[in-house]
Amino acid sequence: MTARTRKPPTLEDVAREARVSLKTASRVLNGAINVRQEKADRVRAVMERIGYRPNELARSLMTRKSSVIGMIVANLANPFITSVIHEVQEVARSHGYVAIVTSSKGRPDIERMEIETLVRRRIDGLILAPAESRRDTITDALPNDLPLVTLDQLVRGASFDSVTITNRRSACDATQHLLGHGYRRIVAIGTRPHLYTSKERITGYRESMRRASFEPRVCCVDHEDLLTSEWFDKEVIRGQSADAVLSLNWVTTLHFLRGLDALGIRGGRNIPFIAFDDFDLGDVLSPRLTVVRQPSELLGRESAQLLFDRMNGKRRPKPDAVVLPAGLIIRESCGCKGSRSSS
Repeated sequence: MTARTRKPPTLEDVAREARVSLKTASRVLNGAINVRQEKADRVRAVMERIGYRPNELARSLMTRKSSVIGMIVANLANPFITSVIHEVQEVARSHGYVAIVTSSKGRPDIERMEIETLVRRRIDGLILAPAESRRDTITDALPNDLPLVTLDQLVRGASFDSVTITNRRSACDATQHLLGHGYRRIVAIGTRPHLYTSKERITGYRESMRRASFEPRVCCVDHEDLLTSEWFDKEVIRGQSADAVLSLNWVTTLHFLRGLDALGIRGGRNIPFIAFDDFDLGDVLSPRLTVVRQPSELLGRESAQLLFDRMNGKRRPKPDAVVLPAGLIIRESCGCKGSRSSS
């Protein structure tokens, strides 16, 4: 004989067992504050005892809230982004929300498709690391009432809440540190120079070089796939006669280290360098990497809290722009001995 499936308990069952009205049970479920504590405790105890689980679909139809936020980033493999995502999920969980995280692969067309998919899932808010900084490619894909926070990047011509870091100042400080070692042919290397972060870091680098009366040397490619050992050899090592390097992001750093290895060159020994973004093993490589460490956990927390404040009407109408400081973590690849930090 096939066992009969037991029907899951309903809110009516909860109300009956707790000896309250259905309206009171519903208020407790939705977190209303106008319920006596004794009744609220009794309702919650019954929910736990009989295993009541709310029907989230029906609940969202009633409240017009899905209890879901969306998050779109360029590269899920980036350790900086992984840490940001973790913090966003923690904040979402504390608000009783779930975060759906997707990747645009740094492509505006994929980003737009992901936005449209999340909107169809009726998300209550969106955190976005934009794939395009030169123009606004996202506003017309968003409902007018959907709160949005841009993370890490800004979008020209758009007005959204944003959380970024001190890109320009941090690049300026890192370049100044290399100049202090006596290096003169410092080359800034990176990808996607059209992005806001790249532009700001390149500007900070140029300012330091020109202030020291040295020629800025920038070598960037449109996509990381172009960062080959042959490219590094032709454009950076021989083309610029680099005596030091500033890597503008994590992806570039990985390709740079691999490219140098293929050329038989020791990064940080034969060519000193500083990299944007710290990552696991960065402090155990030989030499240990000197890095500009972005406050990834704080970026995640701030962007998520800014989104929930906006969703709950706690922010002024004008968009907020939060800028967080990054720190220079001095190890050995720059030519120093030992470790220290400089914020």
